[in-house]
Amino acid sequence: MRVLFVHERLGAFGGAESNILATAGELSRLGHETGLLHGPGTGKQEPAWQAAFPVRFRYPDLDAVTGLQAALPGFRPDVIFLHKLADLALVEALTTCGVPVVRMVHDHDLTCMRSYKYHPLTRRICTRAVSAWCVFPCGACVARNHGPGLPLKWVSYAAKRRELALNRRFACLVVATPYMEAELLRNGFDPARVAIHAPVPRAPAPGLQSTFGERNLIVYAGQVIRGKGVDVLLESLALVTEPFEAMILGDGSHRAHCERLSRRLGLHQRVHFLGFVSTP
Repeated sequence: MRVLFVHERLGAFGGAESNILATAGELSRLGHETGLLHGPGTGKQEPAWQAAFPVRFRYPDLDAVTGLQAALPGFRPDVIFLHKLADLALVEALTTCGVPVVRMVHDHDLTCMRSYKYHPLTRRICTRAVSAWCVFPCGACVARNHGPGLPLKWVSYAAKRRELALNRRFACLVVATPYMEAELLRNGFDPARVAIHAPVPRAPAPGLQSTFGERNLIVYAGQVIRGKGVDVLLESLALVTEPFEAMILGDGSHRAHCERLSRRLGLHQRVHFLGFVSTP
């Protein structure tokens, strides 16, 4: 079987990318052919991705659909495995390309205009489907802009509704947990088209053993962004009276806030932010 992966970037970045690389490796080991239609590179572990995907197509920054038009005859996929993708023109093109599309939903980007399913001020977890409530009173149509330009950006409610409608056309959506399945069902997805599959496991290195000692080392590995809970972890650690040391492995837009929070809670000598760390 020929499987064309579609993802917004090439290279290591977060959990979605680790999942993609592991899945492609397992499919190749089982004799399937893997190709990749992707956006810009991350500059991290790109050689590993190039090895996992010997056939690659980069879609142009201004016209992603052109990349798909090149990938379909160039690779002739039996199935398309879509991962993270914000370009709605390409998402729509995938719904009419004539090849079955399976999408892996990694996070809340699809079902939340804020992308993290809780209110930034009250921290109350949202249990609603995407609706006019997201515009008012939630105010999710206005978000922080982490790129160049103004500090705030507009998030289109109409575009989010369109994105959901397009994703409902795919043959199957894969999630890792019953919670994520419930999020899709709440937003009108067909239960028969939603499947739960945990990420592909990776065998531990030979001789690797878990140990516990007086150091009480705590390790967080993942993106440091809103919704991942690093801020909640820090607030919890501030209540711990036993000795411990914590390592925060990863980077992201919430890292500076969490580092300030760590200092404010008096944890800066016990909590260390080490940034992105490559997987072996």
